[in-house]
Amino acid sequence: MIKAIPFALLLLLTSWQVTAMADAADSVKSPLGYGSKNYVWGKMTREQADILRLTGDAKRGKEAFRGCRGCHKADAAGIVDGTYPRLTGQHPSVVIKQVTEVRAGVRINPKMDPFAAEHAVSKQEIADISVYLATLETTRENGKGPDDLSAKGKAVYKKHHCAKCHGDNGEGEEAKAFPAVAAQHYGYLLREMRHIKDGTRGNSHPEMVKVIKPLTYNDLEAVADYLSRLPDYRLATKGDKK
Repeated sequence: MIKAIPFALLLLLTSWQVTAMADAADSVKSPLGYGSKNYVWGKMTREQADILRLTGDAKRGKEAFRGCRGCHKADAAGIVDGTYPRLTGQHPSVVIKQVTEVRAGVRINPKMDPFAAEHAVSKQEIADISVYLATLETTRENGKGPDDLSAKGKAVYKKHHCAKCHGDNGEGEEAKAFPAVAAQHYGYLLREMRHIKDGTRGNSHPEMVKVIKPLTYNDLEAVADYLSRLPDYRLATKGDKK
């Protein structure tokens, strides 16, 4: 007699399957991205430069973001298992960079293609959405690792000078399009670091590949857990100003 699978286990398996599918979709190496002959990190496409010159409007961006809600949810908090990242408070330059590089084929992201394509969202709408997302603060609990590895993660983060780009509080840097990573979902952070380590994330920063390459997967799990447990960097900044 076959025993019924407990509901909790079924949910866990379903979550794992969805994450695995997302992982497989994102792990296709781009012929235009990292490792290709002419790849230069930070080299702007013409479209990216055009959008950065536009003035975004948060009110319009909220309306334009409707097409993104199916995956990133109405509050832009993504999904707790990390299948889709939290976008609240992300720097506009980062959002613009990622969307335009998906459109240009530098970063392969089949899940995002239908929503990022030119017929789906205009340059002005991308500028508007990026400004809108920057105004949002985290209101929901984000995904954490199964074990608290934050102490080890903090040590690895410090030892390998990750703060040089991503900041002491995981705040990133708007001017250089370095993403904010504090309070991001553990699953998303771990997946993307693994893709960077494996050389399959198309718009990987070469210096980050060098840093991550020698790290063990346990190290990556620890860093992902540490960052996932940091507060939204803007809340940390507010605390410093008091």
